Amino acid sequence: MLAIVFVVAYTISRAPVIRRFYLPAALIAGVLLLVLGPQVAGRYFPGWQLQSVFYDIWSPLPGLLINVVFACLFLGHPLLSIKKIWRLSGSQIAFGQMIAWGQYLVGGLATLFILIPLFNVNPVTASLLEVSFEGGHGTVVGLGPVFQDLNYQIGQEIAYGLATASLVTTLLIGIIFIQWGRHRGYTRPDNHKHREKRSFYYYTLVHDIHHRAMKLKDKKMTLWKLARHALLVALSIFIGWCLREGLIWIDKLILIPHGLKFFSYVPLFSICMFGGLIVNWLCIRAKIHVSATANGMISALALGVLIMTAVGTMSLEFFNGHAATFWILYLAGSVWIIGAVLILAKRMFTRYWFQNAMVSFGQAMGMTATGLLFAQMVDPKNRTGAVDAFGYKQMLFEPFMGGGLITAISMPMILTIGLPLFTAICGGIVVFWILMGLFYFARRS
Repeated sequence: MLAIVFVVAYTISRAPVIRRFYLPAALIAGVLLLVLGPQVAGRYFPGWQLQSVFYDIWSPLPGLLINVVFACLFLGHPLLSIKKIWRLSGSQIAFGQMIAWGQYLVGGLATLFILIPLFNVNPVTASLLEVSFEGGHGTVVGLGPVFQDLNYQIGQEIAYGLATASLVTTLLIGIIFIQWGRHRGYTRPDNHKHREKRSFYYYTLVHDIHHRAMKLKDKKMTLWKLARHALLVALSIFIGWCLREGLIWIDKLILIPHGLKFFSYVPLFSICMFGGLIVNWLCIRAKIHVSATANGMISALALGVLIMTAVGTMSLEFFNGHAATFWILYLAGSVWIIGAVLILAKRMFTRYWFQNAMVSFGQAMGMTATGLLFAQMVDPKNRTGAVDAFGYKQMLFEPFMGGGLITAISMPMILTIGLPLFTAICGGIVVFWILMGLFYFARRS
């Protein structure tokens, strides 16, 4: 049934009108599943409703597949030293961290001064912006046990809605941004001299002959290769599970006897990326080739089914009593990110600011694939190096934000130290990254 719905959604996505907005087929399929489900079709036109048993089967899938997506993050990628990543993508790191921590800051301020006084919401509502905008549907799904432990399941439903709304908004506003950038001349090719300098810098810093030779092997794809890489992904998840069990053991041994609980809130998916990093390191040491193409296919399949089933099985009940919370957070987060792109990006990226900003904008409100889509639209031949900088920036970004450790512990941290102190800390971190982008990385580039 999922395959049938996806084929229909893909056909819709290729229609001339829909194609202009670059809506992912998985998102369209998820909306179709939602419309044909018990919440819409079951309530308004029962004759079109799909059987409820399908939704019972699909609902657990997102929570399982998010582990696959995060286990694949570092598999098949060359390991660079932190110093090289810092040199190659420092401005991207500063801009991405600023936006992510700014979502906590904006969410905290909106919750403190609007949502709590007017609607008496749970303080952890302040974390929903970063969880949904930066993290996306997968992160919202992965944090399900945390929402359940905190008895705040309605927060997960609000986050689902925010993730869907932000993804659609990103695509629409992104296309407007790109048309504006083309009109202003920001997407024109640079001169040959700069291309030559950048090409030399990039290939001497990041690539070597061995890595380029390994990429040639990825062109031949077989069923056995996919199965072998699926085993590597499973091993990464198992290592992540072992690491998480160790953290839970520390909780039980040290923290819980003192009335505290911290590591038990960390979801499995955020640890799976470290499992993938360990497996990738072991494969490099053992000289086992890991195909980035095969790994990417597994990750893309898992992410596609995740988005379909997460959107298709999401609840719309939060609109009955929490619509105001949804709209306030949505508007606050959108204004913050759009303002950061229009005001700060040009000053933090001294060269090719528009291309770099569009990649980060696509990820901050949508997902990584959205950022890469925008990069393809504004820099189809990768002449600016924005995609390369963005890719290696992820190695210092994903372990912490957008589904990483900070995202995982943000809600229990708010309850532990209080929302005012949490918001103040986030504000200080935002200022730090703004200063780093303006006065350190901008001058170095």
